[in-house]
Amino acid sequence: MELLGLEHVYWQLPLVAYPFLSGLVAGSFIVGSLSKVFGLSKFEPLAKLSVIVTFAFLVVAALAPLAEAVQRMRWWELYTRDHIPYSPLGLFIVIWTAYIILVVAEMYFIFRVDNIRLAAQAQGWRRRWHNLLTFGSRDISAGSLRRDHAVLVVLAVTGILLALGFHGYVGFVFGALKARPLWSNPLMPPLFIMSAIVSGIAVMIVAYVLIQGGLSADPIDRGILDGLMKFLMWMILVDLFLDFVDLLNAGVSAYTSLAVYRGFSAIFFPGGPLAVMYWVLQLGLLLLALVMTFFRGIRRSPLWASITGLAVLISVFAMRYDTVIGGELQPKVSQGLVRYTPVLFGIDSWQVLFGLAAIAIFLIGLSLLLLPWEPSWVTAWLGRGGNDGQKIESGASSAEVGG
Repeated sequence: MELLGLEHVYWQLPLVAYPFLSGLVAGSFIVGSLSKVFGLSKFEPLAKLSVIVTFAFLVVAALAPLAEAVQRMRWWELYTRDHIPYSPLGLFIVIWTAYIILVVAEMYFIFRVDNIRLAAQAQGWRRRWHNLLTFGSRDISAGSLRRDHAVLVVLAVTGILLALGFHGYVGFVFGALKARPLWSNPLMPPLFIMSAIVSGIAVMIVAYVLIQGGLSADPIDRGILDGLMKFLMWMILVDLFLDFVDLLNAGVSAYTSLAVYRGFSAIFFPGGPLAVMYWVLQLGLLLLALVMTFFRGIRRSPLWASITGLAVLISVFAMRYDTVIGGELQPKVSQGLVRYTPVLFGIDSWQVLFGLAAIAIFLIGLSLLLLPWEPSWVTAWLGRGGNDGQKIESGASSAEVGG
């Protein structure tokens, strides 16, 4: 039996998108920090692209809860009113603000040397733009480069902790809600964190193949692709293990409460409204992606690696949908299940999600046009001054570079 009108699904698609987008933020930032924090130098070429992707999804992640809000124009009150510790969004806005400051700071330091080169040698508006981005800095001496690296390491370590807090807090918010039996689960934080890392690796695989392969003069480095796919393989194994534990914790009557078992079995077992979403999209696609990462030919193929990444992204989105929507399909006071069918257009619709995706793509594209993310693009932007720009970079032992 399904209920219509007695109870309602209040958190809808924008609140599904929020943990999905915040997971992309956390995971992509961790991928970009592999070379600085863990010494995996082969991933260094991903650092600039990673921070661009992180910034875009970080901005869009904040828009998703606003799309769900009734009084969207009062967003500024999240800063002006005392919401801590009374509102979950109160701490979220603190973490998000700290994260956006950290990512902007990392963007400054990671692009600083190239911005100095372009400010000195580029022409027209680009020269003025990159001069603005230097904030008056012209020092590219060996000592300043060492300081930049040290600062980037500190930012990367801090960013990883913020990433875990940013997304782990989402899982904590769900896990702390006792009114929803399927949400009140101590596994929520680790489940959200691991799926965030998995989705972040996947989005970086897709972004690297599309952007490096489609826009860069340099070919796709299949060694980087192979390394990302191996990293993805190990993270999927951990994620699937947590999914299996969660399945035992909620889907076996001997291991859980009666309310959790009844809700989980009615919603996710065969015949339930989200059975296909759970078994086929969430678990099936993730298992398929894991199998694909076992084959070296697939790991080193841009096409198949992208397909694997897309399968993972769909799987993680399905996990977010199952968590947010599935938890609300179990009524709090009535019998049966609450009915919910997402609409294509309007408030709380797929249209909102497509709009959020379009904003993220726009921000990534704009950043690629305005920031020196790729050496061949920097050389092209330098134009006739490109050779001089190379001299500037190679002459980093000099203390200052004139504007």
